Parts: sequence; C-alpha cells; structure tokens
Amino acid sequence: MNNFKEKIRDLRKSELIKKRDKILIAFSGGPDSVFLFFLLSFLKKEYELKISLIYVNHNLRDDVENDLEFVENFSKENKVKIFIENLNVLEYCKKNKKSVELGARELRYKVLNEKLRELNFDKIATGHNLDDNVETLVFRLLRGTSVKGLKGIPAKRENIIRPILQFEKIEILNYLKKIDQNYIVDYTNNESNYSRNYIRNEVFPMFSKINKNFKNKVNDLILEINERENKFGKINVKNKKKDEFVKFLNENDVEISRKKIDQIFYSLFDNFGNLKNDGEKEFNLGKNKILKKNYFGYKIVENEEKNLKNQKKFEIIKKNQSIEWYNSKTISFFENILEFDNFFVEKRILSTHFLFLKTILRVIKVK
Repeated sequence: MNNFKEKIRDLRKSELIKKRDKILIAFSGGPDSVFLFFLLSFLKKEYELKISLIYVNHNLRDDVENDLEFVENFSKENKVKIFIENLNVLEYCKKNKKSVELGARELRYKVLNEKLRELNFDKIATGHNLDDNVETLVFRLLRGTSVKGLKGIPAKRENIIRPILQFEKIEILNYLKKIDQNYIVDYTNNESNYSRNYIRNEVFPMFSKINKNFKNKVNDLILEINERENKFGKINVKNKKKDEFVKFLNENDVEISRKKIDQIFYSLFDNFGNLKNDGEKEFNLGKNKILKKNYFGYKIVENEEKNLKNQKKFEIIKKNQSIEWYNSKTISFFENILEFDNFFVEKRILSTHFLFLKTILRVIKVK
C-alpha cells in the first residue's frame, strides 16, 4: 500500500492531470483500463475531473459480444458515460498492407482523437503500465534502435496521457483482486505468434530467472535516459534562445562584449530559457540605447535621459518676451539695461545667473 501511495504522490507531481481536466479513458475492459478508471475516480474529487469511457471494438475476436456486454454493464454500475466505436481492422490492414498490430493501433488512435475533438475533452488516458514500457524497450532493442528509442513509452504525448505507466502489472492485478473487481481477459495475449506477446510470454520469464526484479531495473534505466534527454533538451532550448537574443541585438545594431551579453541574458532568462517573471528591468547598451524588460517581453529604446541632456540649453528671446528659467523663475528681456539691472536686483536672482544673462544680453543685437 505504501508503494501505491508513493506512486500516486509521484503522479500528482508529474502534473499529467490538471484541475478540471476532461478525460476520455481508452477503455477495453481489461485489467489495466479498469484499474485506470478506479485510479482517476479516486482523484476525481481532488482535481474536479470529468471522466468518460470510450470502447473501441476492433472486431478481431469471436467473443466480442461478451466484451460489449461487460463494458456496458461496467458503465452502468459505475455511473460513467461510455462511447462505443466499431472498426474493421482487417480490411484496413489489407488495404494499407500493414500488420494487424500496427493497423489496429493506427485506427484506434485515429478514432480516439476524433472523439476527443467531437466531445471537446482535454485528454485521452490510456492504460499502459510498467510492463508495457519494458516490453517496448526490449522490442526496440531486438529490432535495432537509436538512443531516442530507449526512452520507452512517453508518459505524455500531445493530448495523450498514461497515468499508470509506473505501476507493474502484478500490482494492478493484485489490487483488482483485493477489491473483487472483474475484468475482461484477452486470451490472444497468451498466444506467442505476435512479437510483443513472444517477448512477454517467452523472453521475460527467462530474464526473471536471472533477476526477478529485472523489470524495475529496466524501468529505472528508462527513467534515467528520459531524465538525461530532458536535461539536454532544456540546454538546447536555452542555447537556441540565447542565439535568438544575440541575433536580436545584432539586428538593432547593438555592440557590446560577449561578457555583457551573457550578464544581460542570464538576468532576463531562467535555466530553461523562459523569460523571468521578476518585474521590470533596464540595461544600458551604450550608443544612446537601453534594453527595457517587463513581464511580457523586452525591447530596445533610445536613452530619453541622454536626449534631454542633449537638448538646447539656451533660447533666444525677443524684446518684452518672458521665459521660464531655473526653479520656475520668470525672466524678461528689457531694451534698457538699467531696467534689466533693477529688475534682477529686486527679484534677487542668483548673481551667477544674473551676470551670465547680463553678459549675453549685452551682445545681443536687438532688431
């Protein structure tokens, strides 16, 4: 039970599920999808979820009517809406020259996505578990794969989530047994004429003889590969963002040192290349330019303070005209210098300003 609690806690941390998500469960009636339903139902109140089921009939088994009866009864008993879709997998595979496994998968995801859009739901949840993930990695290894192929099944891809990817099959079966919950048994899983079934039924038992905990060991490797891939991916994103920033500076004719570019960049962006949400900032770029940053982005503007300093500090005034001078004092131009002297004495203007203006006015030729 403690292991269950830890995995549910990890699921919360993963943020696969958000508040008020509308989730469509790909429901086969098998143990995995039944367990997935109960897990999401457990989280339903906490996350205010809307949950519905969708059953895709591939028309590949003779006892499909029994399956339909089970999923419909399950829907009624648990008071959850179910949508049933019928596919002709064999016809599709023959027409497109695909294997039954691949053809069934392609058609299934096609109809799932169509229904998601039709119902205006947010996510499709599938019942892939830890065993499925390990099978995928071994299958790819046997076929030949790149490092990317060793990442296994992603917990999230676009609008598809896999909430029980860290639960072992045996954990799922034991839980359903504990609550006395029935489920559909797909007997074709016991046939080893399919590649994945052969791995599951023949290869895994051999590995278990060598190390009974091998599934968890392989899963740990998958998690480590994903963690490293995500780390490198974030570094690449950050480097790309930095290249874009340097290009932006070049396009605006900014010439500053690499060291200053780094200082500004790391002040603007976090370790993942996202613009920091830390208020407004300004950076002097030289040549009368300033980079201004706010919550929404950044831009380069002219240095207004420098522009003000560069404005004319004098004004030619005409006879009997008044202008504003320091500290909002009003000065006037007088034709008679004696009047000018008396005026400034009475107003007690600072002597430096007085002498300066008196000198200037004596050399102005009044027209």
